[in-house]
Amino acid sequence: MTQQDDFEKEANGIGERLAILLVASTLPDDVKAGFASMIPEMTPEQLDRLIKILETNVLDTATTQERELGQAVQEAQMSYEKDRQEAEKKALADLEAIEHILNQENQ
Repeated sequence: MTQQDDFEKEANGIGERLAILLVASTLPDDVKAGFASMIPEMTPEQLDRLIKILETNVLDTATTQERELGQAVQEAQMSYEKDRQEAEKKALADLEAIEHILNQENQ
C-alpha cells in the first residue's frame, strides 16, 4: 500500500466518523448541514476539534437517554408492583368470598 493509499484510507475513515457523529448528534439539522458544508474546507486541527465537539454532544445525549431510560424502567417497575399487589389483594378477597360461600353451603 502506498502512502497515498494510506492517506486516502485515513481520510475516508475520518469522513465516515464525522458522518456518523453528525447523524447521531442532537444538533438541529441546519447546524448539521452547516458543519457538513464546511468540512471540505477545514484543516486537520479544525476537523479534530469538530470531532471532539460532536463526540461530546453524542456522549451527553447518550448519558441523558440512559438516565431517562433508567427512570422510565423504575417507574414501570413501581407501577407493575402496585398493580400486582392490587391484583393479589383482589384475588385473596375473591378466594375468601368463595370460601365463605362454600362454608355456608356445608353448614
